Amino acid sequence: MKRIAIPVTAVAVLAIGGAWWLVLHHATRDEAQSAPAVAAVDGKTSPGGAQPRLRPEPMRTGPVRPVLAPASIALRDEIRDTTDLRAYYERVKDLPDPKGERSYRLAEAIFECSIFVDKTAEEVSRRLTIIPAKGDALAKRSRLINAMVERCSGFSGMGAGMLELTQQLHRRAEAAGYPAEIARALRFEPAVRDTGRADGVATQLLVTNPDPEVLLQVYHYLDARNGSEWLRQFNMDVLTWSYGWGLLQCDYGADCGPRSRPVMMACILRGECDVSRVEAAILMQGGQAVVNGADNLRTQLARRIASQDWVGLGFIERSNK
Repeated sequence: MKRIAIPVTAVAVLAIGGAWWLVLHHATRDEAQSAPAVAAVDGKTSPGGAQPRLRPEPMRTGPVRPVLAPASIALRDEIRDTTDLRAYYERVKDLPDPKGERSYRLAEAIFECSIFVDKTAEEVSRRLTIIPAKGDALAKRSRLINAMVERCSGFSGMGAGMLELTQQLHRRAEAAGYPAEIARALRFEPAVRDTGRADGVATQLLVTNPDPEVLLQVYHYLDARNGSEWLRQFNMDVLTWSYGWGLLQCDYGADCGPRSRPVMMACILRGECDVSRVEAAILMQGGQAVVNGADNLRTQLARRIASQDWVGLGFIERSNK
């Protein structure tokens, strides 16, 4: 299917994660044939090394958040932690996957390799580094980049075959009805044009399956649906909007700790290699004001989902021009 060109947004983690939010990412028809675009955000840091206001484990009062099943967490972490993704794929590709979750997660993980495969660690470093690192931070960043290059090296030389592999996995996940894959498909033609049907699918998924991956894909769908200017009517900047959705995913069970993609990208992009939480990674990108704005938005988004305030989430009337 034809992919809609999604505007560049401050989606924070997708040099290492085919879907998160610390790296700027173009989702175009050619997305897996060229590496995701990487750019610096405003580059501000908080004065005096101020620490972000970290979220304690107990959630704020309000609707009860879904909790990922232990089996789902185990699969997520298993794929995240494998040191040879190609070998892992070959080992599990023929195993039963009735829910489509393994296919979806593998497709996303393999796509993430697109900026690490067929490149040396030095090339990756030159391409991704925003702020040079020194001393211990430089050593940690080098180890992380080397580990990512090695993790993805099994896909070397595949060229367009790597894209076909991810598409095949996504088709399997969609055929199995995996909720995040169904949400992901909304970014493609003709779904974005038929907003009535696509909106119905997206909002139903938010009601019945508001897990982190569904939230992520609905966020991407809204970007594709509404274009690049629509946030002005909410008086909302792109950074706050994208980070607020990212923090909401943390509330719903996403991996937001020291091994999460945003935290690893803070090390790769900016040399901040001692960060242990997503909020701290956001602080390094946008400063305390952005952290506070994103934290406030995450609360608003949760309430809007709970009250089915779809207009407030971005399911707005759209011009056909």
